[in-house]
Amino acid sequence: MAADHSGEFVAGGKKVPLLATPGVYQNPRLSPDGKRLSLIVTDGSNRDIWVYDIQRDAKQKLTSGGSTFADPIWSPDGRYILFGSLGSGFFWTRSDGASQPQALTQSKVLQVPWSFSREAKRVAYMEIGGNPQIWTMPIDDQDGQLKAGKPEQFFKSPSQELFPAFSPDGKWLAYSSDNSGKPEIEVRAFPPPASGQGGKWLISNSGGQFPLWSPNSHDLFYLAGNDIMAVSYSVKGDSFIADKPRVWAAKTGATWFDIAPDGKRAVVLTPVASPEAPKQEHEVVFLFNFFDELRRRVPLAK
Repeated sequence: MAADHSGEFVAGGKKVPLLATPGVYQNPRLSPDGKRLSLIVTDGSNRDIWVYDIQRDAKQKLTSGGSTFADPIWSPDGRYILFGSLGSGFFWTRSDGASQPQALTQSKVLQVPWSFSREAKRVAYMEIGGNPQIWTMPIDDQDGQLKAGKPEQFFKSPSQELFPAFSPDGKWLAYSSDNSGKPEIEVRAFPPPASGQGGKWLISNSGGQFPLWSPNSHDLFYLAGNDIMAVSYSVKGDSFIADKPRVWAAKTGATWFDIAPDGKRAVVLTPVASPEAPKQEHEVVFLFNFFDELRRRVPLAK
């Protein structure tokens, strides 16, 4: 079910409105430069993709009168937005609204784009037709027209594999898997070894969804309950070495989040109590690292 949200910035532990009015918002994603926000806005029976210019406080609708649009993501250069549509595959459109949405793939099952590789040559997505699985697909920009290559399944699994996110160097994929009985964050090398016997590393230790890589540090973020967690990592040869998860922002109330390009802030989607609303209202807020703010105010004993 869609849920209403409004927007706020949060600095140093204080929330500041990002979108002034609560609404039925979903899946907010920051542009690569952090100046714009893509999101789904539901109004009655219409469910459309919008872009919000944070500095100008202005919204622009990129689709019109849809009902099945899902999960917009930005290309690394910020020029394009890719999104899914139930029973129709992928679509793409210019993020500045200068083009009409155009089909990129055709599929009767729901394909949900989730992450571009840094050089924008490949997209990772979920195919949800029964048991969700992870696929990747080459993308080519041919004179301002996006073209799709042949899809490749990342790996086959009896579990639900969701939310695939490329690392900044494109050499790893983080995702959520329920192979242990509940969703946890895992990492595998990309591309997978030809032998199919590549390593798999468990990142979370008490559940996790929506993995996101910091664009400017060796940290991997994810949502556990309504806490945003962070895991520092290093790479040695073909091994991925993850530290113990730590709380990056506690008790945020978030049902969704995205990390800003500076790695110090997050956009979060939080419910708002509104018994009069036909659907649950939410707000979009900018959130600074609460853990670092707490550490600044109350230094840890040495």
